[in-house]
Amino acid sequence: NKDYMIFYRYHKRDPKYRYFNRKFEIALFKKDNAKSKLLLLLLLDNCDTGPGKWFPHIHKPGLDKKYYLGISTLNWNQLKNKLLECFVSETKEDYREDFKKAVDKLLSPKLS
Repeated sequence: NKDYMIFYRYHKRDPKYRYFNRKFEIALFKKDNAKSKLLLLLLLDNCDTGPGKWFPHIHKPGLDKKYYLGISTLNWNQLKNKLLECFVSETKEDYREDFKKAVDKLLSPKLS
C-alpha cells in the first residue's frame, strides 16, 4: 500500500542440504517521503543446523535481540500467519487486509 512495503529475498540454494535448504529474508519497510525505514526483518537460515539456530526469528532495528516466532516447524502456512501477526502488531489493525494480500503472494522457498 502507500505507507508500507514488503521486501522478500532468497539466498542461493545450497545443494548439500536436501530439504527446504534456503536462507531467506522478509522485511517490512515504512515509506517516508524520500526514503524507507526498516521496521522488521524476518530471517530464516536452516543451513545452520545447530540446536534452535534455524528457527524463524524477527530482528528489529536498533535492538540487538532476536524475537523468535514460537515456530519449530518449517510449515510455510504457519510462518506466513505469524509473519502477518507481527506486521499488524508493529503497525495498525487497519492494514491487516493489505498485509494479508501481500503475504499470501509470497511463494514457499520449496517452490522457487
